[in-house]
Amino acid sequence: MKHSRWIGLSVMALALLGCTDHPSDPVDPMPPSACAIADGALDTVAFVIAEVPTAGARVSSGFPVSGCSRTFEGTVVWRLLARDGSVLADGFTSGGSVDGPGPFAFTVSYAVAERQVGHLEVFEEDVSDGEGFPPGRTVLPLVLQP
Repeated sequence: MKHSRWIGLSVMALALLGCTDHPSDPVDPMPPSACAIADGALDTVAFVIAEVPTAGARVSSGFPVSGCSRTFEGTVVWRLLARDGSVLADGFTSGGSVDGPGPFAFTVSYAVAERQVGHLEVFEEDVSDGEGFPPGRTVLPLVLQP
């Protein structure tokens, strides 16, 4: 009995860390979005929070990205970097703006010859030329599948 409990806990821990071959299998229900639980705390500050995929997820071309933001003019910029730092894909989408936090979503298409760790950056460009608080940024390490 102790042995099977240990195996069950180990599998759950690996799933939570994104280290299984089935990262889309839910372990726990998805927590509510940052936009849904802001409770006013995020109503007056700039931020970008990418919530899906999670860090360490195995992804394939055409994977979805979603999250919550509040940025200048509602613009959320993104780029996917290969292991060597080269840009595999980039673009922008809309999210929340001065009116308050709002959700964003986009898909990322890319091409790689071999499985590798890459990084998805989702951020607000710095329109202040370095003055004030740095703009919001989420950087997610991902396993990129060919």
